[in-house]
Formats: sequence, C-alpha cells, structure tokens
Amino acid sequence: MSSSVSSRPTYTQSGLLVILGLVCIALVVGAVTIQVFGGQDPCPLCIVLRYLFLMIAVAAFLGAAFRRQCARIGAAVFILLAGVAGAAVSGRLVYLEFNPFASCGRDVMQLWTDAIPLVQWWPTVFQATGMCGAAYPPILGLSLAEWSLLSFVLIVLGIAFGLWKARR
Repeated sequence: MSSSVSSRPTYTQSGLLVILGLVCIALVVGAVTIQVFGGQDPCPLCIVLRYLFLMIAVAAFLGAAFRRQCARIGAAVFILLAGVAGAAVSGRLVYLEFNPFASCGRDVMQLWTDAIPLVQWWPTVFQATGMCGAAYPPILGLSLAEWSLLSFVLIVLGIAFGLWKARR
C-alpha cells in the first residue's frame, strides 16, 4: 500500500470520532440525569470533568468534519491532552472519595468553575453544588469518578493508538 493512500483520512476515522463525540455527550447527559433524578450534586471537580468531556466531544466532531489528515491529527492531539487532563482530575476525585478528609479545594475551585459564563446560562449542568468527598451509591460497582477515570483512560489509549497507527 502506498503512503499516499494510508495518509488519507478514512470514513472509519470520521465514524469513530463521531462515536467518541456522542459517547462523551452521553456521559455528560448521564451525569446530569443522575444529578437531577438521583440527588447526586456535582462538586467542582465533577464540573471540570463535564467541561473536559464536552471539549473532547467538540474536538471529535470537528476532527470528523475535517477532510485533511493534519487537521484530524490536531484534533486527536487536543483530545489526547484533554483526556490526560480528565484522567488526572478524575484520578484526584477517586483519591478524594477514598480519603474524605482531604479537600478538593471547594471554595477556590467553586469560585473558578462558577465564574465561567456557562454557569449563568445553564446552572443545572455547570454549577458546582456538592462536595468532592461525598459518598454516593456505586453504579455497577464503580463510583461516577471511577467511571470517569475509566472513560478518560480508554479515550487516551484509543486516541494514542490511533495516532500511533496513523504515523505508521
């Protein structure tokens, strides 16, 4: 196979990016549903995770829309960086769940997350109202923070594999 054929974006790449974007949106919708109907108030770190999932979704949709491989690689690198940040934040949240006496910096973080204009437009989704160490019942054996960590790790691994494969 010639290198010019392998460097062209494929419909599979677009499809996978669209699926990634939809999954990230579904994760945020699921978290908001659990918040509204399950009474699990989001902490400031949870709000940061929502922003990161939505940024990954936007980057994935933009990457799927671009026909040029260099634009898709740029979107993939952004997704990779946001995924690593998400894994770090959700890892910190998992740590706080197991160490409830540690603090997520609610006062400082809440000032920062509540200053973003989206809070004014859609407070149900973007306003931090909970505490990081709050214990909620697990879903299929994992907390929401653990599910987020797993999701971000899978995103990072998937994008890293895709970038590695595109480089070959």
